Amino acid sequence: MTSKEYPILWWTRWFGEDRYEGMVTDQCGLPYTCKHTLDRSRYADSRVVVFHDWDPHDLPPVKDAQNNVKAWVLNKAERPDPHHYQARYMNLFTYRFTYHFGSDFIGSYFKAGRDLPDGLINLVSRPAFKSLAQKNQYRQHGFHPQDNRPLAPVAWIASNCEATNGRHFMVQQLQKYIPVDIYGHCIPSRAWPKQASTSNNNNNINININTPDSEDDSAKEMSDEELVSHYKFYLALENTNCEDYITEKLWRPLAVGSVPIVDGPKDYSRLQPAAKSLIVYDDFGSPQALAAFLRRLDQDDGAYEEYLSYRAKKNAANTDSNGHVRISEPETFNQDYKDRLLPWFVDNWDLDTTGSLNKTTTEWLTHGTGPNRGKVRASDVPSREKYGMQWGPDYHGGMCALCREVHDLTEGIKKLPLTLPPTDGSHTTGMKIKRLGVDKTCRFHKFYYPTWIVAFYPYASLILFVLLTALVWLITTRMGRLVARHGVHRVWAMSTRALVAMRIMKSTGHDHQYFELSV
Repeated sequence: MTSKEYPILWWTRWFGEDRYEGMVTDQCGLPYTCKHTLDRSRYADSRVVVFHDWDPHDLPPVKDAQNNVKAWVLNKAERPDPHHYQARYMNLFTYRFTYHFGSDFIGSYFKAGRDLPDGLINLVSRPAFKSLAQKNQYRQHGFHPQDNRPLAPVAWIASNCEATNGRHFMVQQLQKYIPVDIYGHCIPSRAWPKQASTSNNNNNINININTPDSEDDSAKEMSDEELVSHYKFYLALENTNCEDYITEKLWRPLAVGSVPIVDGPKDYSRLQPAAKSLIVYDDFGSPQALAAFLRRLDQDDGAYEEYLSYRAKKNAANTDSNGHVRISEPETFNQDYKDRLLPWFVDNWDLDTTGSLNKTTTEWLTHGTGPNRGKVRASDVPSREKYGMQWGPDYHGGMCALCREVHDLTEGIKKLPLTLPPTDGSHTTGMKIKRLGVDKTCRFHKFYYPTWIVAFYPYASLILFVLLTALVWLITTRMGRLVARHGVHRVWAMSTRALVAMRIMKSTGHDHQYFELSV
């Protein structure tokens, strides 16, 4: 018997692409499926309308949202921007499908589950792609013998210098106290290296982990992950400090075994594999203090390796004949992950064989004999259930939760408008219709210190200083006021003469035209 299928209408395209057209959500353990479409002629059939990066000038009938005929879903992978801060538009949306763990449908940048080679459990379980001995060698000699330029202990990749929190200001200050190799289009300090002439065909997620032996102009550039794997530390800095906003910038070092230096939301606990796995900028408070700590780890192999001790070690079972990690075979290195990773991390990212969140995690936490087992009470473990999570906090899980909601609304199990519980604890008063509000979880301009801005833009700052000094002189001194008055008179006189000349030319042209017509 064919299961029933429910339509989900995407009113806008995903970054201009038809990504979800015809996609079916069916791997959720539900007795029905959902089919996504961009065909606006299906509007009448769709109980839910999804918007990605929506345009206020291109909306379906607003009255349908206001009168609870349709439920609107705001889908966004990026941080909120001022356009979406307009409350009059936010009040049209019932659901949020974003990276935030408080969303109705969670779509983080990471994948849950043990069966996926690039699932977060496997990213942090597999061995580091480069050994500490290799990283120390790169520190001394660069990517290859002919390079002859030592690598810095820290790397950063940035596509632009337009981050709203001013992270580029902080990085420039950090460079004063410790070398940082910067790649990309924001204050780059080193050219992007070439890829090895041979490739590791055993992995399936586009990561090459070979070391180039020579410069080859015909070789392709290294992937982001291959580049990062050569470095001891990587700056995983978000462009905005928003609650739960953690992107692929953290994925890169976790994937290859470089130690992440993070700055983003205040709480990284859901993405922290072990007590010593991330270095948080806010724990130091200044580039100078952070640099001092990084220099100590760079010089102390034992202290550095503590930040990678949660990962599996390389052995014959999890590497191929060339020593490359068997990325596509996670079962070779993730067998004992529960003994190495923090319980709260496992609780968020472990899935059972049906694709749902593992229901046995709490039992594992409170019993057993492993290093992390039996050391906490069930009541001490933050519960996923309060977030309404049945599937993993990734895009697949978000799609499953969305499909279930579409089913419940279509079949009348849930009815619009949805209401929020009263704030006074009563059951009859204070009921409020569920609508999205302005996202106030972001902190903008975190690193916008005047001295850092001046250091980053020295020439522009000098020009601005000269202009401001001249303005103050013109306003506050007698000579300045005389010069200003004289200048105003001169400009006025020149403008008047120009205006008179234009009128004369216009008048002459009209007379000439009249003369030509008369002839």
